[in-house]
Amino acid sequence: MEKEKQIEFVSKHYRREAFNADTGWKKLGIAPVLWWKRRLRTVAAVAAVVVVSATAAILYQINMADKTTQQPSPGIETVNVMAEVRVIDFENTPLPEVVAKIESVYNVNVHNLPDFPEQYKLSLHYEGTPGDLINVINEILGTEMSVTER
Repeated sequence: MEKEKQIEFVSKHYRREAFNADTGWKKLGIAPVLWWKRRLRTVAAVAAVVVVSATAAILYQINMADKTTQQPSPGIETVNVMAEVRVIDFENTPLPEVVAKIESVYNVNVHNLPDFPEQYKLSLHYEGTPGDLINVINEILGTEMSVTER
């Protein structure tokens, strides 16, 4: 019975355009957002992402160019950057065992081990060159080890 009264009320008072969303927004004093304005916002957001990505890529290239132009310390041989890439894994392994495995897998010598190296443990899956691996380990453990070819 209640539903019939509601349906009857709507059918008597219904007017075309009375329930238009744009009209409702206008009555509230809010202008509807036109489709092209929404699209313009989307285009602006995409352009901002492109600009930020391009800037990040340029900064990365500049930063990498600075690192490649740095000269090695005198008296230390550097490892060939194009050395063979290999995969190496460690799971809660003491630093002396890590160094021994790096030296045997990559056929290199690792120098400047910290005092009490057995106190350092490392869990890591790595694929790359020995120089990069030692740099990663230095960053993780806060050490200053270096590597040279045999």
